[in-house]
Amino acid sequence: MLIKLGKFLLMAISILSLMGCGSLNKLQAQQIEEKLSKMYDGEKFEVLALGNRFGTLTIDTVTAFVKSKKTDVVFECQMNTKGKIVSSNYPGRAMNTQVENILNKNLADGGITADSLTFGFGVEDVSDLKPNMKLSDYISTYKPEYFAGYLVIKESNNNTGSALTKAFQKTFEELQHTPLVFNVWVIAEESYDEVISEFVKLPDVSNSWFEDKNTIGSFQFSVTAEGVNNDDSKLNNLLKGGEWLDLY
Repeated sequence: MLIKLGKFLLMAISILSLMGCGSLNKLQAQQIEEKLSKMYDGEKFEVLALGNRFGTLTIDTVTAFVKSKKTDVVFECQMNTKGKIVSSNYPGRAMNTQVENILNKNLADGGITADSLTFGFGVEDVSDLKPNMKLSDYISTYKPEYFAGYLVIKESNNNTGSALTKAFQKTFEELQHTPLVFNVWVIAEESYDEVISEFVKLPDVSNSWFEDKNTIGSFQFSVTAEGVNNDDSKLNNLLKGGEWLDLY
């Protein structure tokens, strides 16, 4: 279910990962920040990474990973050679970040340290979506079929399948019973903070991003109206790196 999502921005992420803040074209970055501020009612933004994308036979746009200073939402935008923002997924990422915050809190309440990256699927047209829209209104109006994404969990002997299941079921209920499908990666305790410091700066990742991140296990977990796809006993083993399952 997440294959297309992972491949879609793999090239962009690969390009941008090679370019740190020190190599940013400050003029372009400032221009993007100013253009976005005009688009979104004076809100302030910070360009985190800047790179080129091959749109046609020539490099005709610059792609930026940007963070809102007001909401902390990280998103992607593109500016063409004329200085016009031609695409921005800020409104959609703003909705998905609200989902992430709910799931992360519910996991923390259950003693699980984790962070997530979420995407809404099945919404046909969000051209009029505003980043300050309430999540409940977004779900009621746009009716996403499901939320899917990546969940990064810190290794701990205290992690339990029952806590994971409870957090997901509570999130499912708070999201008006919208199904949840996540690729879960368990990160070794000593590497978690470093991995998360990179993870939170990205508007998207793929499964391949985790290949060198000192992971101890991975699996897919979902909750729908029919229930969850793994029982608590199975999850206890998975959370401790006892098994690796194929991801989609």
